[in-house]
Amino acid sequence: VFDASKGPIVIDSGTHIKLFTYLVGPLYIGKNCTINEHASIKESCIGDMCKVGGEVDVSIMQGYSNKQHYGVLAYSWVGEWVNLGGGTSTSDLKNTYGTISMHGEDTGQLFMGCVIADYAKTSIQAAIMPGRIIGVNSTVLGLVTKDVPSFTNYLGGYGKDVAFDLSVALEVQKRMLLRRNVQPTKLHRALLEKVFEMTNKERKEAAIKKGKISL
Repeated sequence: VFDASKGPIVIDSGTHIKLFTYLVGPLYIGKNCTINEHASIKESCIGDMCKVGGEVDVSIMQGYSNKQHYGVLAYSWVGEWVNLGGGTSTSDLKNTYGTISMHGEDTGQLFMGCVIADYAKTSIQAAIMPGRIIGVNSTVLGLVTKDVPSFTNYLGGYGKDVAFDLSVALEVQKRMLLRRNVQPTKLHRALLEKVFEMTNKERKEAAIKKGKISL
């Protein structure tokens, strides 16, 4: 079903939309995307080569990111090469109906989801509170109640948060790129290495140290 009563719906070339999908404009879906059956996508922008399912509402997903399964992505921004596990949902409204703060600043917005940076990943059933920021190449598990520094394994109270090792991040990056038939280059590697260096301070301030994941 296409509902363009509020704005246009633009679907770029090579995109496959499966059965029983509900699309509401204004909406843009980029090139070579897959929209899974029973998806509901409203007033959003989806980049190239994305795989989308479940509910997406007033959100931006940049290219090569996945949200294939059920769960709600609302009033949020998702970077490139992000993977949201099945059941991952973002909250966009406080129980008090007050305005939402992000990074210590009042946004003045009643509805505000989260910001998820490039290469981040969520586990199945992850739940992200309003106004949270998840850094580059971080993984999150369980209930996300605070900002997550870049290159961090956030365990949602199930264990102690630990740093995401750079060597592991580079190997995972390579595997992800190859899955989409993108040949890894020195520039891809250099980007992660530089961001890792730039975000050392935020991990130190959050007392994120090296260690093994223990649940």
